Amino acid sequence: MRRLVSNSAVYGLGSVANQAVAFLLLPLYTRYLTPTDYGALALVNTAGSILIFTAALGIHSGMIRVFFQYVTPEERQRVASTALLFAATLAFLVGVSLILAGRWVVPLIFDFPNASSYYPLAVCTFCASAVNLTSLAILQVQQRPRAYVLASVSGVFVSVGVSIQLVAFARLGLFGVLVGQLAGVLTQLVIGLTASYAVIRGVFYAGALRRMLDFSVPLWPTNFSAWVLSMADRWTLKTFSTLASVGLYALGFRFGMILETLFVQPFQQAWSPHLFASLEDPGYREMIARALDYYVFVGAFIALGLGLFAGDAIRLIADPAFGGSEPIVFWIAVGSLLRGTSTVTVASIHIEGKTHYSAGVYVAATLLNLVLLRLLVPDFGIYGAAAALLVTYAAVTAMFLAIARRLHPIPYRLSRVFLGLVAAVSLYCASRLFPSSTDAASLGLKILLLASVPAVLLVAGYFPRGDLEAIRSALARRVARIRVR
Repeated sequence: MRRLVSNSAVYGLGSVANQAVAFLLLPLYTRYLTPTDYGALALVNTAGSILIFTAALGIHSGMIRVFFQYVTPEERQRVASTALLFAATLAFLVGVSLILAGRWVVPLIFDFPNASSYYPLAVCTFCASAVNLTSLAILQVQQRPRAYVLASVSGVFVSVGVSIQLVAFARLGLFGVLVGQLAGVLTQLVIGLTASYAVIRGVFYAGALRRMLDFSVPLWPTNFSAWVLSMADRWTLKTFSTLASVGLYALGFRFGMILETLFVQPFQQAWSPHLFASLEDPGYREMIARALDYYVFVGAFIALGLGLFAGDAIRLIADPAFGGSEPIVFWIAVGSLLRGTSTVTVASIHIEGKTHYSAGVYVAATLLNLVLLRLLVPDFGIYGAAAALLVTYAAVTAMFLAIARRLHPIPYRLSRVFLGLVAAVSLYCASRLFPSSTDAASLGLKILLLASVPAVLLVAGYFPRGDLEAIRSALARRVARIRVR
């Protein structure tokens, strides 16, 4: 657990840096792009997200699973090299094919002005991202979070710099944003490959490739369904509302998904290698259960913070036209928190190698989400879309827990999980009873409500006594060392 926390913290610091730098772009986007332009960007990125995970058949996830099944450094080098060569070759072929088929693809997916001029650039960006996922995954399996963060943060800095130059000064609009994204991805790829040079030997191992694909290909329906989940809300809003509402939803979604960047993604990046490297430990089941407890606690705390302070941030950095995005931020964050629980609860499926169960869960969740969007969006707009997302990911969590109980039982403490979620939701609802303001009294109230999360959970018995004693002992040792110095 200590190494998991340490690696998660490093990934988290990198994500904080990424988010801080990326947020420099929000004032740029909301000043130089209209809500309609911002909605178009959201549609492009949403459509591209499926290409990132499918252009190389998700080989990066298969590599993370298979890497630890080999023992010697030479075997592991062959696994990493095979995954990278496969990803680069297939992504190149997919990218060329999509560009050549652009005249048929663009009208089916993008229905906004000048979409055909953005399409080749977007395809190049997302296919390069597919290769970049594998490059970064090599750093993950080596458990080198610092190198991973260096590549990631450097790419974000380059993306921001190029975007500012092209959008603010050259006034290239959406095209400038996409060029900035491509520059950032290529920067990450170059740094990641350089950092992994010692592991990449340019060899191809067919046996390892088959094992990686046996794991990753059954996940394709899962990734496709997850993509439909990620895009359906925006496409439904566009169908039953306006592109401007897509822009409002996209900004609220972006703020809610800060939880994803600050916490869920860093945890995921550290969790998979840690899980597969820990399976020989007889206490791994208890480790998984404890991980879910503390995941929910930290995630609920961050989600509440986003719900309390997002409105102030939106008013500070965005044009007043985007003010309507504030009320959905907390619920998007809770949805992200619930989605992230599957990182832990899917462990039973991955341990048993039964990845087709994940596909079934996400196909069912996608159908549920589409029904909810059709029922809620026409009458409730962006609020209906946020509610559909929240309910859908709650259902995903419930299905994974049910499968885990039958397939590979883990002693999850679901009462604690429920308690953590209820505490965050209750405190947020309490905050809505008071008028939104930026004065000192309002700020103090929000800080008090946020600080109440650990206090409420401590009183309610959320934390095991043994963990509290371990924390007290660690703090006492730290204080003693400080006094000695």
